[in-house]
Amino acid sequence: MAQAAQVTEVPAFAPARVLRVYGMRRSGNHALIDWLMRNAPGGSGLFLNNCKPGRDPVSTTRGASVYEGGQVVDLQGRKPKLRAAGETPFTLVSYEDAMPPRERAPLYDAPETCVIIYRSFLHWSASLLRKIQGNTGYGPLERMRIMMMAMRTYGEMLDRVQEDDVVPLYYDAWMQDDAYRATALDSLDLPGRDLGLGAVQRYGGGSSFQGKAATVADLATTSRSDQMADDLEYQLFLWTTARDLGFMQRLADVFPADAERLSGLLDTAQAQVRLP
Repeated sequence: MAQAAQVTEVPAFAPARVLRVYGMRRSGNHALIDWLMRNAPGGSGLFLNNCKPGRDPVSTTRGASVYEGGQVVDLQGRKPKLRAAGETPFTLVSYEDAMPPRERAPLYDAPETCVIIYRSFLHWSASLLRKIQGNTGYGPLERMRIMMMAMRTYGEMLDRVQEDDVVPLYYDAWMQDDAYRATALDSLDLPGRDLGLGAVQRYGGGSSFQGKAATVADLATTSRSDQMADDLEYQLFLWTTARDLGFMQRLADVFPADAERLSGLLDTAQAQVRLP
C-alpha cells in the first residue's frame, strides 16, 4: 500500500519584531528596504512587499523575500518562504503609495516600529514623471492625472514625517552619507553590520533614468530634476505646483530649498498660452 505523501505545514506566524514601512513610488523604497533587511538581527528575516493597508500582510503581499545572513534566499512560493523564515522572524511589511494612519492597531503581538521613506520633492516628481512617460499606454492627460493624484499622498507625507509616531528615512541623505545610514540604524535599534548601498533593486522596474545601472553608485539620483529641466510636462507640473500656496507652505516645512526654487519659478516663468 502506497504511503501518503507527507504534508509540511506552514508554521504559525508570530514575528519577533515588525517594521511597518510606508513610502511613495520612486522614493528609493526598495533600496532602503533591502538595506534594512541586511541589517536585521543576524541579517535574517522576512520581507512582505507591497501589502494592502488594513488587511493581513501575509495573505495580501505582492511578493515575499527571505533573508539569511544578509542575503536573499532563492525560494519560490509563499509557503516555502514562510517555512524558511521560521515561526518568529524579524518581519518588514511594506506599503506603497500610502501613509500610516495616526490611529492604528499593531499587526501582531510583537514590538513594532513605523517607518516612512521619503525623497525630496523635485527629484521624486522628476523620477515619477519620467517613469510613467515610459508607459506608451499613458497620454499627457493620464500622466498629469497620475501626478496630481500622487501629490495628495506626497502632501500627507510632508505632514507625517514631522510627527513623533514614525521614524522618517530620507532617501537623498541615505544615498550620500554613510554617517546618516549609521544614525538611522541606531534610531531603529538595528545593528550597523552593513552600511553599504547594496545592489540596484529591480522591484518597480529599477531606475526611471538608468534602468541598466549595475551598481547604486552609478545612479545619479540627486540630479533628476536637472535631467528633466527641459521637459515641457515637468515644467508645467512644477509651475502648477508653485501656484498652490497651501502645498508650498507644507513643502517649505520639510524641503525649504525645493520650495524656494519653486517660488522663484513663479517670478520668472511666463505661461504663453492663448486661445485663438
